[in-house]
Amino acid sequence: MPYRFGSRSDFQTIVTATATGVPKYARAVHEQSTEVNWERDSDMIIDGDGHFFETEELFDKYMEPSLRNYRPRLLADEQGHNFWVVDGQTSYKRPTIKGAGAPGTAAPPGKALQSARRATPGSQTLTNLKERLDDLDREAIDLQFIYPSFLLHANAWPDGMLANGICRAYNTWLNQACNQAPDRLRAVGVVSLMDPDGAAKEIARLHDMGVMAVMINGTAGARRLDHPEHDVFFAECDRVKMPIAVHFSLQFPFVDTLFEHHFPNRVLAGIFPIMAGLTSVLCSGLLDRYKNLKFAFLEGGISWVPAHVERMDDHFDNPRYGAKDLISHPPSDYLKTGRVFFGCEGNESILGKIISEVGEDLFMFSSDYPHADRTEGTATILKNRSDIAAPVRKKLLEDNARHFYGL
Repeated sequence: MPYRFGSRSDFQTIVTATATGVPKYARAVHEQSTEVNWERDSDMIIDGDGHFFETEELFDKYMEPSLRNYRPRLLADEQGHNFWVVDGQTSYKRPTIKGAGAPGTAAPPGKALQSARRATPGSQTLTNLKERLDDLDREAIDLQFIYPSFLLHANAWPDGMLANGICRAYNTWLNQACNQAPDRLRAVGVVSLMDPDGAAKEIARLHDMGVMAVMINGTAGARRLDHPEHDVFFAECDRVKMPIAVHFSLQFPFVDTLFEHHFPNRVLAGIFPIMAGLTSVLCSGLLDRYKNLKFAFLEGGISWVPAHVERMDDHFDNPRYGAKDLISHPPSDYLKTGRVFFGCEGNESILGKIISEVGEDLFMFSSDYPHADRTEGTATILKNRSDIAAPVRKKLLEDNARHFYGL
């Protein structure tokens, strides 16, 4: 069958560029943009995926009395790196263990402040909003949607009732913090689909609070997103028209324990949940059953999108696979409905190619601030790119985020 997003030679170019690492163009555009004294014009820069690091005080203050004894707690290793323990479990490994990963990941700064985050403790934790807003000014970001760090993995915790109790405390605190600067910061709620009824109830509360989107992961434990147990959650999101962000997480059944070393685990387990989530959304009829649902898939990169959707379309066209039992048209058709979006960081060298293949209305700028593995100044990098037309850059930096979040 023909490749629906373009020629197979074009697709091979994308794959080759991805496999060879960061090309010279990306480095060149970054070096050039850091020398430009760019001033904002009338267009807004909307960051569709910023973060903060949760603190113990958040859970101490807002956890419900019946669950407070089971609230997340911070411990520190001998080097002063913080790590989280929840329900007696932690993903922390001693730094002396080969392949353990970066110590202190997902935790607020301890005595061993992570300078790699390039943000003050008050900005990292949203406990000093002036410091966060100053950082947004330096990053040329007008409005930032805030996602968690520790709670990125909440949908993998086996006790869904406890997880949603933790999420409720988080949602209350974050919404109050963002409401102190509502023209610059917007809270994104978090729920756990391990307790679908509790997640649905929290959607109603988030809507009443004025929260504009909710985050889940691409799987809930070992359950796919379109599992029948999740219908109560999707029905409530559909009722109140709550956008759903499917965010990066390292927890994916079996895959997250396949490799002992952090490097291959992060390469594979980090992308599989998002791919599984997109497969659930595009191949199950979920968007047909719930006409008001919108999804964004965040922090998974962009190069995999055309390859994965092409594979879906190939399988749809083959009658042996029975795709029409579930959907009546190719999965790629859903990408034309204005209900599916993807995050992009702006410095991906192949972004222009991907946009031309998949569509300019699907991608929204995502800074990943203040996580240590981000590139600084990506809003400015994207704003100054010459390989993407100005009207398309505006869509990436503002319009597409407005459409997803309903601004």
